[in-house]
Amino acid sequence: MKKGQFLDLAKSATVDDKSIVSAESRHPYLVIYIGNNSGCQFKLNSGFMTIGRSPQADISIDDDQISRIHCVIEWMDDTITIEDKGSTNGTYIDARKVSRSTLQPGVPIQLGYSIMKIEYKTEAQIKSEQNFLSRASLDALTGIFNYYHFTKLASMEIDYAIRHKLPIGVIVMDIDNFERFNDLYGHQNGDLILAQLANTINENKRIEDLFGRYSSDEFIILPRGEISKESIQVHCEHLRKAAQSFEFCFEQTCARITISLGFHLAKTQKSNADTLLSDLIHKANQALYLAKQKGRNRTESLP
Repeated sequence: MKKGQFLDLAKSATVDDKSIVSAESRHPYLVIYIGNNSGCQFKLNSGFMTIGRSPQADISIDDDQISRIHCVIEWMDDTITIEDKGSTNGTYIDARKVSRSTLQPGVPIQLGYSIMKIEYKTEAQIKSEQNFLSRASLDALTGIFNYYHFTKLASMEIDYAIRHKLPIGVIVMDIDNFERFNDLYGHQNGDLILAQLANTINENKRIEDLFGRYSSDEFIILPRGEISKESIQVHCEHLRKAAQSFEFCFEQTCARITISLGFHLAKTQKSNADTLLSDLIHKANQALYLAKQKGRNRTESLP
């Protein structure tokens, strides 16, 4: 290999099985740093792209303070501009409200509660950062949020509920007699059951709710949107029945399990979000313990 060939290879990065891109080839991305979608990176296309809360927007952002179609980003040649489309809460560039503005890399953009920037990145950088974000926020066994990331997002939801005087609730659940299951089938198969249960709950929960792994065999949900004690009770029962009816299979064996659920709903008041979340989880766990006392395979809540 010639010296020049070695240098050329050093400047390249493999991003998949089919292509090799130059590490110097950079592309503009909209990177969200603060908000429900923190960590997300959206690749810009040439021309116009809409940004908003609506699923129909080219870049859809989960933020109640963002309008359905909030603004438009235009990338033409070497220039990127942003234009507000009559949003309710405005578009801010470097803390200044604008109707239309040219965007420079690294300058903060605020839409609702979400803060983002334009950054130029290589495909290799994006892949590396996505892998890091996945490892930092997801539970390795089940693929759902780990407890740290769940509490981070839940605290943001509670902050919003406090500001708008909305009720907030937490659901906790675990597998009935899971230790006995592990003793009978082994911990490796127990892990398979946990992964399959997480998938079952994920498929049956409301799509907008936050879902995470709380401990070894315990899961946690923070319901979002309009909630009441009655609606949470109904949803918990839906999840309980989904778990009870699912046949969990591993190796040459199939088994059925049951789960118990406890939840607590509270009116928000001026308080620290982390403190309120801790109190909600504590009381939901008390309700879960009550469900165990009453025979398992049931949903309970505190008065």
